[in-house]
Amino acid sequence: MTREHKNAVSAREAEKTHVSQMEDTNVLAAKPFLDGTNLSVELAYVEIAIFSAIVASLPVGPGALILDLGAGSCWVSAWLRKLKYRTCSLDICTDMLRIGRRRMGPDSWVCTGDMAEIPLCDNSVDAVICYAALHHVPNWQQVLSEVHRVLRPGGVFVMQEPGRGHSKRGESIMQMEQFGVLEQELPPRLLVRACREAGFTRTIVRPVAELSHDLTRIFPPEPFTGKAPRVFMVKWLRRVLITMVEHLLNLWTTIHLVVAIKGTPYADSRRPYTMVFRFRDIDFPTQIRPSYRTPFRVSIENMGLTRWLADESASDMGGVGRVRLGISLLDEKRRIVDLDFLRVSLPRDIDPGETVELTGELPPFEHAGRAGFRLDMVSEGVFWFSDRGSKPRYFDVVIHE
Repeated sequence: MTREHKNAVSAREAEKTHVSQMEDTNVLAAKPFLDGTNLSVELAYVEIAIFSAIVASLPVGPGALILDLGAGSCWVSAWLRKLKYRTCSLDICTDMLRIGRRRMGPDSWVCTGDMAEIPLCDNSVDAVICYAALHHVPNWQQVLSEVHRVLRPGGVFVMQEPGRGHSKRGESIMQMEQFGVLEQELPPRLLVRACREAGFTRTIVRPVAELSHDLTRIFPPEPFTGKAPRVFMVKWLRRVLITMVEHLLNLWTTIHLVVAIKGTPYADSRRPYTMVFRFRDIDFPTQIRPSYRTPFRVSIENMGLTRWLADESASDMGGVGRVRLGISLLDEKRRIVDLDFLRVSLPRDIDPGETVELTGELPPFEHAGRAGFRLDMVSEGVFWFSDRGSKPRYFDVVIHE
C-alpha cells in the first residue's frame, strides 16, 4: 500500500468518526445559525448567501429530486425541503446523518455512503449539490464521474469549494491536527477542467458576493474624526470602494459556485422562466347541437424557454406546475361564466420549440342559444399564460337544433 493510499484511507476513516470526538455537537444541529461556542454572525450570513446562490442556479422547480452530497447535518437538505424540493442526503458519517434526520424528520431520505461510489441508479436525480464537502475527498475526480452518471440529461451539478490558501488557514490546520480530516484546495479553474474531463457539456463559474464585514455593517459616525483624521479618511475611502464594488454587481469576491451541466438544461413549469405559446392550427366548431359532444383539435407551439410538464411529471407536487389547455366559458358579451370549464392534458412533457397536437370534446349543452369560449394555456397553480403575454383565442358558438 503506497503512502498516498494510506493517507486517503486514513482521511476517509477520520471523516466517519470525527463527530464522535467533538465535545459539543449543538453547533451542527443549529447550523447555519448560532449555538454553543459558534457566535460568528458573519459566517452564518455568508452561508445563507451561498445557499441562495445555489438555489438560484437550479433550473428545476419544486418537486424535483436533489442529491445533497456530503450533506453533513443536512441543513441544506432541510432548507431545500422547505422549498418543496425532494432530497436525498448522502454522507459518509453516520453520526452526521443522525443529526440530519432529527432535523428533517423520520420521512427524510438519508443515505450513508461514499461520494466516490454513489449508491444510486444512472440518470436518477434532477440536480446534485455539494456544499464545501468535495475538498475532504482524496479521489474527488471520481466523484465528478459518479455525479455525471446519476444526473438525468439536462441536470446540473452545483459546487461551492474553498479555493487557494484554504489548507493554510488556522481553522483548516486545527481540523487536520485534531480530527485527521483532509483539507485541500479546489479552486474554480481546477474544478472546471475536471468537470469537462468527466463528460459535462458546459461549466460555469458564478461569483458569490462576500464583502468585508466590518465595512458593510451600519455604524454611527466615527467619534474620533477630529482626533484621528488619517484613520477616519482611510475608513471613508474604504467604504467608498466597497460601495463601488456593490454597484458593480458584486463581482469582486473570493467565493464562487461552479455549475456543471449535463446536456441542455431547461427550467420547468413548476419554476418557470419564460412561458409563451402560440396556436399553430385550430379546428374549433362554430355551431354545435344540444345534447351532443362536439370534438375539437388544436396545435400549440412552445415558444418559451421552459419545459411544459405533463400530468405524470408534475405528480410529485400534487399536479402543481402541470401544463394543460384551459377552456373558459363566456357569455354573449364575452364575460367569464366558468373559468375552469374544460381542461385538456398534454400527452407528454413539451420542450421549448416543440409543437403538440391536442384533441378533446366539448360537453353537451341542454338548451339552444349562444356561447363564447376562450382558449388559453395554464400552468396549474402557477398562472395562465395570457397573464404573461401570450394571446388566447376566442370563439363564438351557436347552439341550435
